[in-house]
Amino acid sequence: MTAAESAPGTLVARMGIEIVEEDPRRLVARMPLTGNRQMYGFLHGGASAAFAQALATHAAALEAGPCGRVTGQELSCTHHRAARGEGWVEGVCTPLYLGDAFGTYDVAVHDRRGNRIASARLTCRLRRAAGPSARPAPTGESALFREPALSEESA
Repeated sequence: MTAAESAPGTLVARMGIEIVEEDPRRLVARMPLTGNRQMYGFLHGGASAAFAQALATHAAALEAGPCGRVTGQELSCTHHRAARGEGWVEGVCTPLYLGDAFGTYDVAVHDRRGNRIASARLTCRLRRAAGPSARPAPTGESALFREPALSEESA
């Protein structure tokens, strides 16, 4: 996570989220169960959703570049099973769609045994940085699956 994301007082810091593998195409992070449980002793569903959003937003920020901006548009989170006990849950975030103005990310949250406990999808608005850090123009077949660029007038 960036210094701003994990600064004291932020949700990421309070939840104890740590990046394990950082790449815009595959982001892996972990979150402790301790401090993120609900009253019955297992992982709070809201914590799973916030964890998923933090991962997808971070991956989108990597995609947008250091001077880019990201805003979440929609979050959907399905809870499959409870995470109990001690330790951590792990989240793996991968892009489902990367367009010029939007990105949609899949986040799979697993317990320490590898059981999927939640599946989430987040769509973000991407405003990429201009200049050398901006995403290169698509070539070949991948160019067919990208959305057209929006003009400043329509944004």
